[in-house]
Amino acid sequence: MQQFDPTQKETQLRLESESWDTQNLEPARDGDIPVIDLEDYLASGSERALQAAADQLLRACTKVGFYCLKGHGITPRQLDSVFTQARRFLDLPLESKMALKMDRPDWPVGGVGYLPFQNRKLPARNKGNANEAYIVKRELGPRDVSLDKNQWPREQDLPEFRREVENYATAIEGLAMKLLPIYARALGMAEDFFAPGFKSPLYRLRMTKYAPIKQTADDEFGIAPHVDSTFITILAQDSEGLVIYSEQRQCWIKAPLIENTFIVNTGELLKQWSNDYFISVKHFANNNTGAYPRYSIPFFFNASADYPMECIPSCCSETRPAKYPPVSYLESQSVVQGE
Repeated sequence: MQQFDPTQKETQLRLESESWDTQNLEPARDGDIPVIDLEDYLASGSERALQAAADQLLRACTKVGFYCLKGHGITPRQLDSVFTQARRFLDLPLESKMALKMDRPDWPVGGVGYLPFQNRKLPARNKGNANEAYIVKRELGPRDVSLDKNQWPREQDLPEFRREVENYATAIEGLAMKLLPIYARALGMAEDFFAPGFKSPLYRLRMTKYAPIKQTADDEFGIAPHVDSTFITILAQDSEGLVIYSEQRQCWIKAPLIENTFIVNTGELLKQWSNDYFISVKHFANNNTGAYPRYSIPFFFNASADYPMECIPSCCSETRPAKYPPVSYLESQSVVQGE
């Protein structure tokens, strides 16, 4: 087993992404992206409902890497509110947004605040991503990045903004925590297997705006092709724009928009933790060629920042040895993201 080098891996992923042919897009067929309904499990918590959800999750995470989540308990009012807040902030004058620019020298916390249009971060690529975004993160532990340390607009400029965004983040974090027993069962482990690693989970909430673009080049994207660096990502979107690679069909497919669902995908950290048993799939966001702005709000969910993620016992054996050494978020993704 070689020592894990996060910078080397990021370089490898970046080179791979630049070689991906993204020209041929196909519409998704029924069954391309599984739909998992949590309503029964969240209502009853029964063994039968847990096993049923785990069986569906197992197929989704080993064959597809993405799934649509319904019956999740997040209300339409909560979703409407967070999209309203995204529009309120990202429609502010540029000068107001730039006052909260990410990684400005006079702000002590990196990776939070406003990310301007045509940014070259998250993911880092040679060409800019045709979006602008506002990012909030919470990372308890050694670096102690509380929500108070984020770059919030002043209350008098955007009344109720922070409260509504925090309320949504709390709700989605709660949903993500409820998914952990299902992931554990799907991997053949006890329901509480992931509990020690998520005592103080790290998350990043990104509110993204894709402005309409009249003409685009073949190598320009709303967000460039990449794989997520997370444990899982939970995506809310107000219109279609996500494109994922179907390993089964060996082509790029346009993810459908299904009302009152999230799209959830496996990230690189869960892929490594499961010894590549769960797959992390490449994807990108199309440029917006429509008449109106498009918005998406991904929630990037990770284990506690300093928790060493050692190969899950059910995912390694004498014939399938662990491919990766134990590694924490701080030792991996925080390095490549310049934090």
